[in-house]
Amino acid sequence: MPPHPRPRNTAETLAAVAPLVTRWMERVLAAGDPPLTLGQYLGLRAIAAGVDSAADLARAAGVSESAVSQLVAGFERAGTVARSAASDDRRRRRLALTADGERLLRSAQRLVGARLEPLVASLAPHDAEALAALLRRLEPALTGTAPPRRPHPPHPPGHHRPPHPR
Repeated sequence: MPPHPRPRNTAETLAAVAPLVTRWMERVLAAGDPPLTLGQYLGLRAIAAGVDSAADLARAAGVSESAVSQLVAGFERAGTVARSAASDDRRRRRLALTADGERLLRSAQRLVGARLEPLVASLAPHDAEALAALLRRLEPALTGTAPPRRPHPPHPPGHHRPPHPR
């Protein structure tokens, strides 16, 4: 019997693999100089790709709209992102990577590539290309939709909920 049961469908396969990739990414990015969180990395990638509003950045980075303001403020303090007034709406602020932000993103991308590439190196070239193509098609669906709201944290083990009133 294999050590792990095989997922039965595509969604289950994605649900099995995505958290493992996330753990790898978190650890690889934390080892960078300077270290980045996964949210920071996704935020820098999104801004480099042209996302220029906080709401769009929240979706692209997979964070809440309230957390995105902290993300952007941290980028500004670090000198990696600059905000400027939007020409079409004075209340709106556009986001752009600074030269330092571009260098940081390139460095993180090189680090991620160097650490993740060996994981897919055993795939046949046509399989690796097919996987990349499929993931590129999936990415817009994931970044274009806000993730589900985070539920309340579970009760600690041994903690009993009060009985439900009838």
